[in-house]
Formats: sequence, C-alpha cells, structure tokens
Amino acid sequence: MKPGLPMPVLLLLFSGQLLVLGARVHEGQDLQSYDLLPAGLWLLSALLLSAWLSLGRFEGSQRLWQALLLYSALGILVQARMMGTVAGLSGLGLWIQPLSFFWLGLAWTVSRKGRIRFSAPLWPLAALASLALVAALLALGTRFRGAVFAAGGLTPTELLKLSLPLALSGYLARNVSTWKGKGPLAVPLGSLLSLGVFWALLSGLLLLQRDLGMLLLLSLLLLAQLIAVSGRISWGLLATLLMGAAGWLVWRFVEHGAKRIEAWLDPFADPTGSGWQVLQALSGLYAGGLSGTGLGEGAPERLPIAGSDFVYAVVGEELGYLGCILLLALIAIWMMESFRVVSVQSEDFARIFGCGLAAVLAAQVVVNIAGVVSLMPVTGIPLPWFSQGGSSSWVTAIQFGILLGLSEQAQGKGSGKKASGTSKGKGKAKGSSKSKGKSKKHT
Repeated sequence: MKPGLPMPVLLLLFSGQLLVLGARVHEGQDLQSYDLLPAGLWLLSALLLSAWLSLGRFEGSQRLWQALLLYSALGILVQARMMGTVAGLSGLGLWIQPLSFFWLGLAWTVSRKGRIRFSAPLWPLAALASLALVAALLALGTRFRGAVFAAGGLTPTELLKLSLPLALSGYLARNVSTWKGKGPLAVPLGSLLSLGVFWALLSGLLLLQRDLGMLLLLSLLLLAQLIAVSGRISWGLLATLLMGAAGWLVWRFVEHGAKRIEAWLDPFADPTGSGWQVLQALSGLYAGGLSGTGLGEGAPERLPIAGSDFVYAVVGEELGYLGCILLLALIAIWMMESFRVVSVQSEDFARIFGCGLAAVLAAQVVVNIAGVVSLMPVTGIPLPWFSQGGSSSWVTAIQFGILLGLSEQAQGKGSGKKASGTSKGKGKAKGSSKSKGKSKKHT
C-alpha cells in the first residue's frame, strides 16, 4: 500500500480549519490570506513527503505512518488556532512543524533497509558530543526563566534526544550477552562503572544548567535502554527508588527544583506567584468540561506559556474531556506501534537504539501532560509537534523518520523470510516429483 494521505487526515484538516476561521469571524476579526498558511503549508509538505516515500517504495508500518500524519495535522491546527493570540506564535513560526517533514524524510532514507547499523561505530563520538554540547551551552548560553538558551533562543540540548540514544545503544550493544547475567540485577561491573561515571558527568552539567526536565527525560531513556539490553524489568524498580531519592535531594538542596515541587504540592500557597501556572492550567482544563468550548472559542491568551509547556491545557479547554481522550488514544496508537516495531528488530543495536528513540518520545508526552494536569511538577518539556519550537520539532521529525525506517526493515525482513520459505517448499515439491518420475521409469 502506498503511503498516501488517508481520508480521516484530510477531513480533520479541512473541518478544523473551518472551525478556526469561523471562530475568528465570530470574534469580529477580518480574515486574511495568511490565516490559511499553516494548514496549506502542512498539506503541501505532507503531499511532498508522501511522494518522497512512494518514490522510495516505502514498505513499512502503515499504521505508524497514518497515526503520525493525523497527530501532526491536529498539532498544526492547534498551533494555527493560537496564531495572533499567544505571544511567540506567528505565521512564520508555524512553518516549523510542516517543514520538519524534510528531516523526517531524510531520516527515513538514511535508516531504512538496515542502514541504521552503520551509525553504531559513532557511539563514542556521540557520547563526547553530548557532554561537549551541554558544557558549551552552560559556558556560552544565556539564562532565561530558569533555563539556558543559545543565541536566538535556540535550545541545542534538544539534540541530546538523538545523540544520547545513539551513544548508549552503541555502548550497550557491544556486549549484549554480558548484560543478561543470572539474577535480577546481575550486570558487568566494569561496564556499569564506566556508564555511571559518564552519567554522573552529564547529570552534573544538566544540574548546573538547572535543566531538571531534560535530566528526568534522559534518565527515563537510560532506564528504557537498560531494560531493552538486559530483558529484565527489575531495572525499573531500582530506577524508581533512585529517582525517588534524587527527587528528595533536589527538593532539599536545589532551590529551583524545590520551588517547582512546592508549587506542585500546594499551588494555593502562592496563587499569584509560583503556583499561578499550575492553577491557570487546571482552570483551563476545568473550563473545557466534557465537550470543550470549541476550537477557536477558548482563551489561550490567559493560560501560561500556552504555545509551549501548557499547550495541552488549550486542547482541554477547546476540545474538552472527549477531545483529550481522543488525542491520548491517537498518541497511544503511535506509541504502541513504535515499540512493536522496535521489538521485532533482529539486530541488537537497532533494537536498543529504536527503543531509546521511542522511549524519549513517549516520556515527553507523559511528562508534559502529567505536569499540565498536576500529576507531577512542571518540567518545561514540550509536547512533540504540538508545542512551538524549531529544535524540538526537527528532532521529533528525525526520531519518527528513523522509526519509520526501522518499521520498513522489520516488515521487509518478515516478508523475505516468508517468500524464502515458500520458495523452498516449492523447490522440494518439484524435486520430489522428479524423483518419483525417475523411480517409476527405472521400475
């Protein structure tokens, strides 16, 4: 089946655009040609990407492809709805998500048909680059709202979501058998010590940067890859205890982290200060009710950082509880399909690397939404392809592109085995027939 644009995606894009335009007319705004720009550019980019995959004879997971398109289309509609009402979201900024499809296509091209294995030897370079990136940003960056940014407001630490899975998967895949020892936590002590030293250096740099959200995200990545290489869920229990201890240390000794945790535990203690973001997000979700106010009918300008950290609160207000459930169901589809693709990889490096990418994407969704609904402190982690941000959108596109490449490799290999088996079966039958004929003739 060709990777075209499924009808539900086109219906969502068309109906969502009509709702956004209708809401603007209802508010007395004059419609401008650039109001159609985000959806139009997304449609053009999706058509070009579809043609790219078709020309390359894409044979991967159709379910993953269609779920990603639907998810991306909904994301661009939510961003387009906030254009002109939320600071930082303009017509030019909304080009970022559709244009990231180029990186998705490029990542698919270089990772399909088993090509991803050629990146395995790069793991030492990826590890050094990860440390150097955080150190350089700490030395040269500018601090804003507790985080450190590069020139132009860029967040180069987003690249850690690619470099670190590569570094860890290359390191762990070298001696997979040594990680599968007897006992629930049996590990090669030398390898674990080296990994611990590297992780302590990276964690220290991120703590100095006060990027606790990225540290949490990368810790979940490490956990997922350790489970993938060892096949033991007991790592999850150990990691839960360690993360609980780390959370307590942050609360006690890191001022920035302590404020986040206290605002989460009791936002009413300082409702106009540290607790304001949490309370505004919850009030937005509450205002949406069951069916929401309607796309374009809410008030995202009253929500904190609505274009980035709290974009899920906009979804809750305008699409309601039902819209949130549908969004979570869509996310669950591409999450489960991503992990299914990873689980059938035959090569250890591809399996561990793919698991890391899927884990980072899943963790971003969980951490972002959990912060908005107050299940955990707000961390500043974006919701992939919904939150504004060039670095985040491009990295997300590359991650999805690699997973699409791995899905093609897995399905192609399965088809090849089947064809090979059929061919052998036919060969045997033919040989048996000839043998039988000769036997009769001889008699």
